Amino acid sequence: MKEMLEFRLHGRGGQGIVVAASIFAEAVFLEGYYARAFSLFGAERRGAPVTAFIRVSKNRLMPRSRIYQPDYVVVFDSTITGSTLIAGLKEEGTLLINGKEGWEDNMAGILAQDNRFKIMTVDATEIAWKHKLAIGSFPMVNTVMLGSMGRISGLASLENLVVSIKKRVSVSVDANISAATEGYESVKEVGRLVT
Repeated sequence: MKEMLEFRLHGRGGQGIVVAASIFAEAVFLEGYYARAFSLFGAERRGAPVTAFIRVSKNRLMPRSRIYQPDYVVVFDSTITGSTLIAGLKEEGTLLINGKEGWEDNMAGILAQDNRFKIMTVDATEIAWKHKLAIGSFPMVNTVMLGSMGRISGLASLENLVVSIKKRVSVSVDANISAATEGYESVKEVGRLVT
């Protein structure tokens, strides 16, 4: 691992993005690294944009500022668009998208930019529905995305993600663990954007 790795997560209120950042940071800590998770959001309402940040380091001392040049950008909702989504993503970084076939249509403007990074996808929405993880008609994709984040970064084993999920999730624990496992196993690389 590099001295420090940074994640920027983009989602919508109600998807569990803030909880996901905390769970991931704890799982990484159980792996023997230091981690810090924090979030940024405006109006606290379901569907409003939310951004969360995670820093992972071998050193206990880390900056407490927002992350402007992440190694990983994780998109919990592929309907979130705009050039700021991948702004600062490091060359050779990784973009992880919750998306099924056709997600490229929503991201066309982003993918047309001159960037060099790996693109990974997982259909977290479908997996969340499959495991009945929803509040009303709103799928809770956070644990699926956690599994995928652990797999692509290599920073959090599935075992430590499960330990952290059990500590932080109080409803549908078994379903959330199954969803994280499926997210871990289902994430795939769809290409490397080099324009």
